[in-house]
Amino acid sequence: MVDVVRIIDKEVLNKIDAQYVKSKLAHIDMNAVIVFICTQENWRKEDTWKHKGETYYTIRLPYQQVKETEDVRPLMLELAAKRLGIPVPGEAGVASG
Repeated sequence: MVDVVRIIDKEVLNKIDAQYVKSKLAHIDMNAVIVFICTQENWRKEDTWKHKGETYYTIRLPYQQVKETEDVRPLMLELAAKRLGIPVPGEAGVASG
């Protein structure tokens, strides 16, 4: 199971859809947690660590791009798949770029 959580500023709260990414990765047989970070602060870095049998992957989302983009879900899914080392789960009408 892949779980998805977020550390975000309130200004982008409604744009970071952790449930969407979790649903797209539901078929993945891994003990992993994706931690999306989207804050104006830049001290949080992308990192990977293990804790209690789960591997945690942090992904920093570019704050300004998130604020300016209507739908960041395709970007989130693409970055999560890349960090997990898997192909991006297919979705009709969405192209990665």
